Amino acid sequence: MLDIQAKSIKEFIDSIPGEREGAVKPTRAQFTRLLSTPSAARRVPGIPVYMNEDEDYHCSAEEANEVKAFLDRMFRIKTKDDLINYQRYQFMPSVHYEQFMTFWKKAPLFDVNELNPQGRAGFESCLKDAEAFYPLVQEHGFYAWDISEYINLCRIAAAAGIISDQDFNEIVDRFVCKAQAFYHSFKEYALSYLCGAVYFMAAENGVKKIDPFLDIQKKVVSNLFEENAAWNYFSWYRPQEREWAQIYPGNRACFITKAAYENGIGYMYREKGDPDHPDSGWRFFKGDEPDDYVNNPDNTVIVSLNTICNLKPDILAYLEAPFNSAYGWNGKDWVKEPFNPPKD
Repeated sequence: MLDIQAKSIKEFIDSIPGEREGAVKPTRAQFTRLLSTPSAARRVPGIPVYMNEDEDYHCSAEEANEVKAFLDRMFRIKTKDDLINYQRYQFMPSVHYEQFMTFWKKAPLFDVNELNPQGRAGFESCLKDAEAFYPLVQEHGFYAWDISEYINLCRIAAAAGIISDQDFNEIVDRFVCKAQAFYHSFKEYALSYLCGAVYFMAAENGVKKIDPFLDIQKKVVSNLFEENAAWNYFSWYRPQEREWAQIYPGNRACFITKAAYENGIGYMYREKGDPDHPDSGWRFFKGDEPDDYVNNPDNTVIVSLNTICNLKPDILAYLEAPFNSAYGWNGKDWVKEPFNPPKD
């Protein structure tokens, strides 16, 4: 249903230049604000300035009252708890996409037959809409749309004094880490942002208003890549030490060989885990380790599935696959393979 919009987004992104040589490395605080710049382009009653990447704005008492009235009217946000809870139930495009990937990869999160007829129809309609963008974003999903929208909302709340600057940093930190896990340039981030924006508009308002909305979003993004504009002037943030994102919920564990942990995962399978421990059953390998290496416990470490998703985010779509599933990496995608665990 959204194939035309997906094609339009691809053509637009292809026309955008990549990261320029000599781009300035932002501080982490600047990078956090840069992630919100598309959403920050919208005017907010009570905030008379454009909140750029260099500093945050703090309202006067009169301005703060106007901002608070706006947040209450538009989002029912009055307190810090309201702000946190709003993210949990409102920013759903990336959550939907995570669920959809499990179906596209034949490792479904749940059985659609368990849904009532109305629920199944709605789910399948949304799945079809999102599928139009899968060739473009793959495992990068729609995270950028949710990240940009929510960080900007938190900046607005901080400007009005609903949350402190310290609260702001604590709340948005995991979203900044997630952006680093899934994207490696503002161009990649922009692609995800636009795809997520269109999916969000279709889910909320149907297809009639999509094209004007997309034109506005493309104009905003295009301005950010103009010479010396924010996403042209700055490079993507690359910390000296890796920042781990919270991607997969829970703390289920898995086994991974040191070779895979250090040099990349190329093969994985799932067996029945130890019922006395939070063992997911997943085992991850580089793919060319000999049996004697694998069978030596000194060559294997136990980590969480969230760590695995940070190492290779596209594994997220397969984690609910049934026991006795196995997949090998062919250089481009995961391919289902016969279940054949190493022999002792």
